[in-house]
Amino acid sequence: MAPSTSGLPPAVRTGVEGRPTGLARSATASVEQRPRASASLLDAVSDLRRDVDATRFPLPLPGVREAEERRVQLLDQLDDHLLPRLRELSAPAVVVVAGSTGAGKSTLVNSIVGREVSTAGVLRPTTRRPVLVHHGADTELLADHPLRDAVDVVVSDEVPRGIALVDAPDLDSLVESNRSTAHRLLEAADLWVFVTTAARYGDALPWQVLDRAALRGTSMAMVLNRVPDDALVTIRTDLMARLRARGLAAVPLFMVKDLGPHEGLLPPAAVAPMRRWLAMVAGPDRARAVITRTQRGAIAALRPWVEELADAVQAQVDAASALGAVVEEALGRTADAAV
Repeated sequence: MAPSTSGLPPAVRTGVEGRPTGLARSATASVEQRPRASASLLDAVSDLRRDVDATRFPLPLPGVREAEERRVQLLDQLDDHLLPRLRELSAPAVVVVAGSTGAGKSTLVNSIVGREVSTAGVLRPTTRRPVLVHHGADTELLADHPLRDAVDVVVSDEVPRGIALVDAPDLDSLVESNRSTAHRLLEAADLWVFVTTAARYGDALPWQVLDRAALRGTSMAMVLNRVPDDALVTIRTDLMARLRARGLAAVPLFMVKDLGPHEGLLPPAAVAPMRRWLAMVAGPDRARAVITRTQRGAIAALRPWVEELADAVQAQVDAASALGAVVEEALGRTADAAV
């Protein structure tokens, strides 16, 4: 079923199918010719990263744990997304396929690529590393990306030039490291593709993820997997109503029919709409529009995060001052008593 693409920027909504040239077309250009972020913006974000890294919360005040978690999350956002993107605007758009346990993410990625690049199975929880798949012509542009240390990299010319497709661990995995990696990958993404099933799309997790992406202004799409034929219209109607109620009606939606018990790849026809859409998104103007929208949202999201950290730091300063006053008073009483 063809998806709605009205939620993407105008440059993404139209295009010529079969031209997956992507931003990586600039890979053949010299380093000097590649587009760069403004030096002032890059310097400002670099300075912010330095200050966040140096921030500490030594006093065990209420909310310190949450503040430290936010600090780490902010560092992940800066290290894995904003700084790499600002340093290399020509790099492929990072498309992270995420979702809940057993949603069929790996099978979907394998089917899009046309071969098994990510292990799919029924055993849960899995502890395998996430997989990043990209076109061979994009190798140079991804050579220094920090995510390479956290993923297994696979080169496949079935992936359109201009995007890097990432199969993330389960967001609700029983293994904490899996959950942590999945959220780190989402922070690094230029485009989120959230996969859920017809049986579980009403769970809290899909909507928490979609709300989070909307709050950050991240480009996103949704895949509803294993949809029974006799319930397709009903489920689509209900899902679209839920999306509209949250202001997400423009999110591209793909529906994959339930094929019953099977092993291996999905039939090409089942993932053809997704492949066409990814090829369209990978086009040079379209990928840049997706990247720019997510980048702007990520930069805008920095302000409340930084303010939250600043409040936590101020609480530390105030508590330290209060403790200092108590110590001074106690020392003064001791000195008076000794006279």
